[in-house]
Amino acid sequence: MSFLLLPCCQREGVRFWYFHVGRFLRACFYGHEIRKTLGMDPLLDEKIVLTVSRSFVEYMEEQLHIQAWREAYGPSVNEGLCYESTTALPFSGDFSGSLYFCMDGYTRLKLLPLIAETFQIDSVAKGMADSILAEFANQISFRILHEFDDAGYQLHLQPPESLNHKLVSINLQNQRQYIVIFFIEDRQKKQYLGRCHVVLVLDKF
Repeated sequence: MSFLLLPCCQREGVRFWYFHVGRFLRACFYGHEIRKTLGMDPLLDEKIVLTVSRSFVEYMEEQLHIQAWREAYGPSVNEGLCYESTTALPFSGDFSGSLYFCMDGYTRLKLLPLIAETFQIDSVAKGMADSILAEFANQISFRILHEFDDAGYQLHLQPPESLNHKLVSINLQNQRQYIVIFFIEDRQKKQYLGRCHVVLVLDKF
């Protein structure tokens, strides 16, 4: 039957259907073009950043009994990173990249005793600090990857690596980067414990 011969209400229904289906198809096309041009999926990147933020805050609250709140976050065009304390955890699978847990000397000094106590270590012996921080980052990363496991993404975490005082280069042509900054405090003791930077580097598709 010709479109013009349809009753008025049916013609409106057909127009409505074509309008929304067309808009959906255009969104799919342009979304595909964005992913192809930029080598990224904006929705996936947003989900990763939000999952990293929530997992970090929950770990600090549940395991260390201190508070961390997201002070700032966003994409970065830094071509490298270098902190007094840096632990890298590469991962691969449905998407690949690395998580970097970074902090300055003050934050490291304040957090080490708390982390050591959580791991039931009486004192931080010489040479143990990097291992303790590596396990700290490892546990948070496992929590993050478990979230993505539940969402149907297959990811594999590689062993942590200490990169203290080392310059880590980031190739912005092949990678994209996000930085999440956390303000850390012990509200019960009214103590400021510093800031932790979580740098997320993702390989472009």
